[in-house]
Amino acid sequence: MEGVNFEVNNTICSATKERQEEAKAIAKEADVMLVLGSKKSSNTAKLQEICFANCKASYCIAGVEELTKEMVEGCSKVGITAGASTPHLVIEAVVNKLNQF
Repeated sequence: MEGVNFEVNNTICSATKERQEEAKAIAKEADVMLVLGSKKSSNTAKLQEICFANCKASYCIAGVEELTKEMVEGCSKVGITAGASTPHLVIEAVVNKLNQF
């Protein structure tokens, strides 16, 4: 496209970038990765994409009701990350259920 100039602005906030980098690091070490948050959230979807690229056993779940024992069976390291708007109560519920397994 002759004569067209583009300007690119990175608008990702530092907290989001840090969360994505941490999720990537955790996923590289985990046997299973749980991404907590709404499947409609672009933030959660990006976390799921990053986690899956580094841990093929990555699951995006909206809440504890979607967590099954089969997801984590035989795993010694389960990583957890959550979208920015995921309530802390959801995270706590998932951790509690994992401890029950």
